[in-house]
Amino acid sequence: MKRFLLISIVIAAIAWIGYSTYELWLNTDNTISPEYVFCDQDESILLINKFDETKSANYFNAIQKNPLANSLSNLDSIGQLELKIYASGNRPIVIFEKETKWKDEEVLLIKSHFKLTQLDFTKKGGHFMVSQNFEACQKNEETDDSRIDFLIDGDKKASANFWKKENDQWKRTDVYNLNKGFFEYRSSDPEAIYGEAVQDIPVFSSVIPYSSSTYSFKERFYAAENDSVFKNGPMNAWVDKGFVKLNYNGKPVIVSDYRSQQKPSLILIEQAQNEDSVFVMDDMHSFSGFQFTKDFPTVKNSRIYVIEIEDKVLLVESKNTARKILVDYQLGKTLALSPERQDQFFGGLPSHVNLRDISTDKKASLTWKNKLLFEVNTKPPNEQLNIKDKTTWSASADFEPYNLVPITDHLRKGTSVLSYNQSGKYELIGPNGNTIWKGDLKTPIKGKVKVIDVFDNNKHQFIFKTNKQVHLIDLNGNTVGGFPYQSQHVLTSGFSDFVWNGTKRFLIGNEKGEIIMLNSAGQELNIIQLGSEAIISTPFALNIKGNLRVWGLNASLEQLLGYLETPAKAKRLGKTSGQTAIKHNGKVVSYFEKDGKIYSQKTKSNGTLEKVKLIEEGKIFDVNEQHLIISKGNYFKVLDHHHDIIYSKQLPFNEVGSFEFVESQSTTIVLDYLQNKIHAYNKTGDELKDYPKEGRNLSFSAYNKYDQTLYTYTIISQSIICFKSKL
Repeated sequence: MKRFLLISIVIAAIAWIGYSTYELWLNTDNTISPEYVFCDQDESILLINKFDETKSANYFNAIQKNPLANSLSNLDSIGQLELKIYASGNRPIVIFEKETKWKDEEVLLIKSHFKLTQLDFTKKGGHFMVSQNFEACQKNEETDDSRIDFLIDGDKKASANFWKKENDQWKRTDVYNLNKGFFEYRSSDPEAIYGEAVQDIPVFSSVIPYSSSTYSFKERFYAAENDSVFKNGPMNAWVDKGFVKLNYNGKPVIVSDYRSQQKPSLILIEQAQNEDSVFVMDDMHSFSGFQFTKDFPTVKNSRIYVIEIEDKVLLVESKNTARKILVDYQLGKTLALSPERQDQFFGGLPSHVNLRDISTDKKASLTWKNKLLFEVNTKPPNEQLNIKDKTTWSASADFEPYNLVPITDHLRKGTSVLSYNQSGKYELIGPNGNTIWKGDLKTPIKGKVKVIDVFDNNKHQFIFKTNKQVHLIDLNGNTVGGFPYQSQHVLTSGFSDFVWNGTKRFLIGNEKGEIIMLNSAGQELNIIQLGSEAIISTPFALNIKGNLRVWGLNASLEQLLGYLETPAKAKRLGKTSGQTAIKHNGKVVSYFEKDGKIYSQKTKSNGTLEKVKLIEEGKIFDVNEQHLIISKGNYFKVLDHHHDIIYSKQLPFNEVGSFEFVESQSTTIVLDYLQNKIHAYNKTGDELKDYPKEGRNLSFSAYNKYDQTLYTYTIISQSIICFKSKL
């Protein structure tokens, strides 16, 4: 009995399934089935398999000619119905497909989302069609059938399938949601004639600055097919896999590989129309008269600069930009060495592409494989690629910098730096790397450029000399007062400044043994004869028993003491073994080395000399008004001018290019000349955070107490690099 009941239940279930299937799919006409509704008149057809994912891809734009397309984007509430949605690309037709019968409340829900007037709503079996003035397609004359049979070919795992009629063929694109905002589009492209997809990231990332804001790679054959200028231009003669166009600091740059034996610079030299269009420099070439792509150079056939890094060639429209790129490479500021930045650029895109296009508002790639086109794209947040390096900048000068002089800049609320070369060109670069002003003396700057505060108001100026002139320049690039001062004879010493009777004054010596005293307006107050030989060390003013005196050192290393306001003969104090002297607490302190030992000698309050004093063993590394730096091998000491040790450090390297001590912060900045690294150590000798930095030859540092920032500078490939560190 139980067996009979079981068999009866099974038979009844099968009968019910058969009946339901017949009622739903067989016992109905096909007038609103998608394969009978759509035809060539629709131009394109969108099949939505997963509504939320298709909406995220913003793919409704593909059917904007359909008046009902805008209503589709508001159908979020039907997600629970598990529908397929077919939409025409041209006519006002949308068809909803269910595997079960439509309920009245489901029909009402869908109707509520379509607000256009004169709409028709038709329900048959598992289909529900929304249309306006619908007319059935004409039957095919050959087959006597209006049915299309390709709709079942779409990948059902895709978020959506899209068919478009092109050249009498229906081409399909499958849309896939790859998560994280990326979508892939796969479509057939039987006419594709491009080369193999290229793994461009490892090819180019090692030379591309990570601060680039755009990146557009084109595989060689794709570029030739889509850019006739490239196809017929000189670059196509050397490109191997492809090239990248990027935006670097607002300037366009092309980065290209090249085939063996196809040296780009030689090709351009051979193709140059005349010799005047070619410039050859130490680290780059420059050409004019070439157009490489339809949009590079920006001004047709204008001058470009060519640099080579590793086995890549870079084409740049500005020499300064070219030098900045060289510096970034030497500093390791490339995409290859910045995994986080590299992921921001390339994350989510395939490794092999024919086109890769990245900017602040999109990421996209095209890859052709086996006659199929794979397209991936997204629209990343703008801030993802708009990252600014706030702690480091580089600036390229029009000349080879010889020296750098940092200055606290009250106008620009930071530390600026004066750069100058050996022929008299100079330039002030602001706290953020921008050029403030520049000039050209047409003659070399001699000795050191000194930063002073002429009016004692925390507003600083530069004072420096040429052969026969003294210049005083403020932070606007203007000369102060009556400067420059013109001397009749060659100036041979450094400057000193002092205040006497409430006014700022300057002292400097010349080749005739004279001391010149100037006021802050550049006026000559007095010239006294200190001796017959050139003054070679900075002269210093001394108040000796109420008289204004001057100490100087001549070419015979003889110390002299003269009168600045009284006509009297100078006094000879005796010879010294050193040429380094400073003024400290109203006395002149001289330092010199002998037999591996360091000695000092001071003037007495009456103008005579104290006895020579042994200080330390080692070598004098540097002396300034604040302290003395002594080295013994790789062990360094910093002493004040009372000869007390205020800092010491055993360095882990031997080749020291520079050693600077920031007294207010008890911090040292040291250049490892061999490894080209700048190190910074705190008062306990520990390395500061984010150090070491890349450096070359010398480093220059200054601490700004107002913004509590340590500014460290170095020069690489004619560019000035600044590292900022909060202390």
